[in-house]
Amino acid sequence: MNKISTVTNPESAWLIAIVPSALAVAAVLIVVLLLREQCTLWLAQLQHRHATNNPANLPDPALLRRAEPLAPQHLLLIALVSALLTAAFTALIAPIWLALVCAGPLSIALTWVAILVGRHRYVDALERELTETVGRWGALLRAGVGFRTALDRLVSELPAGPLHDEWEFLLSRQGVPLSSGGIATAQQVVAALATQTMSHRHATFLDHLAVAVGQPQDVLAQRVGAAYAALQASNRRREEALTELSQIRYSGMAVGLAGIVMALYLLWTQWERALAAYSSPLGLVIATIVAGALGLPMIGGFLLARAEDIDY
Repeated sequence: MNKISTVTNPESAWLIAIVPSALAVAAVLIVVLLLREQCTLWLAQLQHRHATNNPANLPDPALLRRAEPLAPQHLLLIALVSALLTAAFTALIAPIWLALVCAGPLSIALTWVAILVGRHRYVDALERELTETVGRWGALLRAGVGFRTALDRLVSELPAGPLHDEWEFLLSRQGVPLSSGGIATAQQVVAALATQTMSHRHATFLDHLAVAVGQPQDVLAQRVGAAYAALQASNRRREEALTELSQIRYSGMAVGLAGIVMALYLLWTQWERALAAYSSPLGLVIATIVAGALGLPMIGGFLLARAEDIDY
């Protein structure tokens, strides 16, 4: 009587090793598919709360503006991909339950990073157009063009982007009925946008504009011209500061990349030892700490090399 062999063929051993990862990936997919609408709504609300410049002082509901640097569907895709990758790789060296537990926090962290990156890109695109456009606005006002007419002309000339969308908001919301009664004035719309824009520099300009918009034409032109001159001086100060701080950024990148290269070399040459060291639950915690320590010099270099100057 022949006995059934219990020895696994080396060519098919990878099928057994991949089963936990496949089960973890399937579990994540099922959860996300069942809660797809709730997750999309939650991600949209999270981005809206983070996008508001002053969430404690929201304007009338008729003057609310929902900026979305990233579509909620894209955020959901980022969260899903990060959860799948985390679950798949963690299940190779740890139990499935631990892989599923790790997938949630890491996907949330990466989604939060994506929101921060989207906000940073949105603000950069807005501020690249801000100074020059404010200068053209001041020139139109000095030439006798009215506030709304000058704004309408500027919006029609602006390329598609954050500043175009936000100043289009200034045009479209003037005169809309308010829930508290009456209609929205230009001053109210400007003040409402100042509390909701993601750019602190733009918010500072809008705060000055909200005070000046109800004043005579010559006073408004002088205030916008003064804001333009201050923005130019602010840009010069920021560029000088960024030049001085560039050494910090480069040093952080050099130290971080050197550590990452050394870690990859050790993993390549001593993979069995690394797998044995980090395959336990405590080892996963240590691996997370080590990965964070390797990335901290690069993150710190970029954060410390940033320069904000909104003093105008």
